[in-house]
Amino acid sequence: MRTVLLAGAAAAALIITPAAGQNGPPLRTLPETVVTATRFPTPIERIPAGVTVIDRATIETRGYRSLAEALAAVPGLGVVQSGGTGQTSSVFMRGTNSSHVLVLRDGMPLNDPSTPQSLFDFGNDLLSDVERIEVIRGPMSGLYGSGAIGGVVNLITRSGRGTNRAFTATGEIASGSQSTAAASAVVAGETRGIDYALIGQGLTTQGHNIVPRRLATSIGERDGARIGTVTANLGAQLGERFRVFGFARWRENKADLDQAGRDDPNYTARNRSGMWRAGVAGALVPGWLDTTLAVGQSRDNRQFRDRPDQFAFSGSDDSRYIGTRTVYQWDNTLRLPEAGVVDAAAVTFGAQRIEDRVDVQVRFDGPFGPFTQDVDRSTRSDAAYLGAQLRLFRRLDLTANVRHESPRDFSDTTTWRVGGVLTVPEAALSVHAAYGTSFRAPTLFDLFGVGSFGFRGNPNLRPEKGRGGEAGVALDLGALGLASGRLSATYFRTRITDLINDDPTFTTRINVGRVDIEGVESALDLTPAPWLDLRAAYTWTVAQDADSGAQLLRRPRHRGSLGATLWANPRLSIAPEVLIFGPAADVLYADSGTFQGRGRNPGGVVINLAARWRATGALELFALGRNITNSRYEPANSFVVPGAAVLIGLRAGL
Repeated sequence: MRTVLLAGAAAAALIITPAAGQNGPPLRTLPETVVTATRFPTPIERIPAGVTVIDRATIETRGYRSLAEALAAVPGLGVVQSGGTGQTSSVFMRGTNSSHVLVLRDGMPLNDPSTPQSLFDFGNDLLSDVERIEVIRGPMSGLYGSGAIGGVVNLITRSGRGTNRAFTATGEIASGSQSTAAASAVVAGETRGIDYALIGQGLTTQGHNIVPRRLATSIGERDGARIGTVTANLGAQLGERFRVFGFARWRENKADLDQAGRDDPNYTARNRSGMWRAGVAGALVPGWLDTTLAVGQSRDNRQFRDRPDQFAFSGSDDSRYIGTRTVYQWDNTLRLPEAGVVDAAAVTFGAQRIEDRVDVQVRFDGPFGPFTQDVDRSTRSDAAYLGAQLRLFRRLDLTANVRHESPRDFSDTTTWRVGGVLTVPEAALSVHAAYGTSFRAPTLFDLFGVGSFGFRGNPNLRPEKGRGGEAGVALDLGALGLASGRLSATYFRTRITDLINDDPTFTTRINVGRVDIEGVESALDLTPAPWLDLRAAYTWTVAQDADSGAQLLRRPRHRGSLGATLWANPRLSIAPEVLIFGPAADVLYADSGTFQGRGRNPGGVVINLAARWRATGALELFALGRNITNSRYEPANSFVVPGAAVLIGLRAGL
């Protein structure tokens, strides 16, 4: 009920305070630099890593509604959804596990400690309060610690800074097929040293049946979702040198779920997620030393409920997962002056403490008897990091960082990363290379979990450890006399050891096995005419168990995307997007709904389309088509992509 009220509140705010969106001054204009890769604003072309930035204009032009949608076309990154918006979604980055992707909000780590692998669910978040998404691929534990084996996704919140107006407002309202309704409203501004942004958003839909029609166990039951979010982002200047800031966000989701291989009309999930962050930032020594001191907390409360139904082996579930993460951060940047052939030099350093607490109660009753599983524990980890970057002869950028982690429940871990970018303007060419180490800490469930079938956690576990590198090249096509654009290709290789998994008797967790991953990610961005942007990406990935040679599940060897933005006239834009997935290893379900074991899951193609028409300077109409060919591709076997859908809306401004 609360999510419905939130959606209504967002719609009411839109009616009361119409807003500008892309038709008026932007809520915040950021330069084409990236903070996440080095903790210091750095131009993308000078970063020795795979980087993708999805800004606010891109989100609106391409019609992305959820975080999973926005990430689907990123090179080297695979999104696997077990349903539509609001249902479980995982991300595999450069072939690593979904637990090897660290998610940040404005630099604060968000992964849920109450999940068995400390995962982040990419299916829950809408994007109205996101200004920018920065995706950094490759081992990043040297900067961010545990979980950043495959890479980092940083969500940067919309802010009132840069509006240069005391009041702006943006908002939209939309409806479409499957009884879908969505609304959002943003009120923001800055005046007399104070900046603010207040954002409300909501979505409700009856959804599609996410169990394929091919399965005899599909009864056509729709799997809907309701999502509501409220965000506040505030700041105030303290004199000329310092600024205090505060951020708070509340999200509530309710979604219908299904079991693998069959419909489940009684299975629901409710997720209440809240977070806040506050601190002070400014110049300790103007022009030289900047510092930020912040504290924040995120809390996820997930409940799953199920009741017996008509299918064989049906059971009941009443489980709860509560995870709380408190983060203390002290970050510093020391800018160094030019010295001969050296410029753009900076040193970053800081410290961090993360305190996690989980309260998990699993209560499942199935055909083989009742099953319980409990964890009620807490832990903490202290860390310090040091990084440096500089440019030599105005063409060679070098970066290095190291981080030392001192956790309470396992041994200390030190990780590092080094890299460089060589620019050769005479050939319109840049070459980059990087190498680093990474790790993922055992979760509280791994260490201390208790199950009714004899499971006990293993407090002697070691962290999972990664080691990998990459080398790539990029061409500036415009500098070669061709159409404006960029062509890039990067080879990457990763090895992960001490993987944490169940022992042969499923009674505890042990460190076992190794994974070898290699691949190539390539991308083309081209502007052949002022009214046309083209883009293409292709990723080849081989991810396999180093001992058995078996391919890792749900990681296609071939994956790609095609997209374009066409301005038919200054008022009308059309943006098609084609997502292409090759076959992948998976656990399979026969058409009868019975479990078949490991096999080859077929690939597929999904086509999306977005169109925007600016009716007036303050009024815009948009239409979104999702899966317009009604593809029946199954990203995870027995879970089909949502069917064809249309959403039509109005974006207004003041």
